[in-house]
Amino acid sequence: MIIRSAVLEGTVAEADRPAFDHHMQTTVLGAIARYPGLREVRLRHPAETEAGAPPIYMVFDLHFDTLDAMHAALASPIRQEVRGRIAEAMSAFNGKVYHLILEEGASLPGPV
Repeated sequence: MIIRSAVLEGTVAEADRPAFDHHMQTTVLGAIARYPGLREVRLRHPAETEAGAPPIYMVFDLHFDTLDAMHAALASPIRQEVRGRIAEAMSAFNGKVYHLILEEGASLPGPV
């Protein structure tokens, strides 16, 4: 499993947060969900931040079966739509956006 995480590191002014969050949760998430080969997309917000951690505002996690599937999705016409939808709200965001491409490794169940 490949997970492509789009990390929004920065801030949104408190007055702009409801509109920004709504746009990301509805318009952007809906556009991302149309990527071919996408298995799952999740939008996450920090619940708590440790001292010294960067100010992560939100993270989109896109799950694909393979790197090839991810690259095909990013080469599709949907990507330009996604970028356009994101751009509609980014004037409210102060920070940087970067991507992490992660391969899911081994896991063990935690204690119950």
